[in-house]
Amino acid sequence: MNGQEWAEILVPLIVFSALVALMGLILLYNYKKKRLFLQMIERSLQQQLTLPPQTIREVALHFFSANRDTRKGVFLLVLSGSILAFSYFADFRQNGNLDLNDALNGIAILPALLGLAFLLLARLDRQRLY
Repeated sequence: MNGQEWAEILVPLIVFSALVALMGLILLYNYKKKRLFLQMIERSLQQQLTLPPQTIREVALHFFSANRDTRKGVFLLVLSGSILAFSYFADFRQNGNLDLNDALNGIAILPALLGLAFLLLARLDRQRLY
């Protein structure tokens, strides 16, 4: 393999690996933030401090609100749309049986379905609250 063939393989691999790493870091940050909140509540209860239910409810709504699901859903739909647009505008040559444009269209399905699921969860959560 020459340098150009390696570049054709490594560039998409690095780009998609960076996206996966970024999403993993975001998920890890959100997990740690929620865990710290729950540890604070647990410590307060162990010290038998009185926490008014309104305080717990307000802080919990900040972490577990339907608006966050809406934001996640819209973000994932935009991500899916950007992958589809990239696949549409990029003209990859077909090597053997693999068509990279079809593969990218298939990859775009996952964030689209996840985005729709988050939007559905946000809608169901809003109907439950009101």
